[in-house]
Amino acid sequence: MSRIDDLIQKLCPDGVKHHELSDISVYSTERVDATALDGSTFVGVDNLLPDKAGRSDANYSPNTARLTAFRKGDILIGNIRPYLKKVWLADRSGGCSGDVLAVHLREQYQHELTPRFLYYLLSSDSFFSFDMQHARGAKMPRGDKDEIMKFRVPVPPLAVQEEIVRVLDSFTSLEAELEAELEARKKQYEYLSLIHISEPTRP
Repeated sequence: MSRIDDLIQKLCPDGVKHHELSDISVYSTERVDATALDGSTFVGVDNLLPDKAGRSDANYSPNTARLTAFRKGDILIGNIRPYLKKVWLADRSGGCSGDVLAVHLREQYQHELTPRFLYYLLSSDSFFSFDMQHARGAKMPRGDKDEIMKFRVPVPPLAVQEEIVRVLDSFTSLEAELEAELEARKKQYEYLSLIHISEPTRP
């Protein structure tokens, strides 16, 4: 039995409570002036990276004067083509375009649910499958904001959340190391191939 199983058995032997996303969070309704943002604090759907890879700095300016404000700890989700799995746990405050959803924990849950645990729930394949099931449009499907808020999430005790986050962080770190190693091996192979190609023919 894993440590997570031990904690669940000890802290919530009757099972873990589940809530709809709307019970524990809201979409940000705060606004921020575009003039207060720069490439590192403005998030458009185009600079959210696919496959849960986070974000990159924006290389274009917002096309509206006022944007949705987000805070550190909010989860930003690309709402166009949910199958691209664009999601980021904000590590700063800023503003985002209308095609990006900023999910903010309700005040009463900010001591019961950690942002990073919620991020892992909302970056799961099950969430994106749910999102796509309710998306509208064929060529450019868009998530249904009301339906997204019906996604059910577990809210285990904080000790369980922290252990799950620790394990998932370890997997994420390991995955990054493996990808870096594979990329290094690929470059090494390409370099060796070039050496072989450029080798002069021996008499």
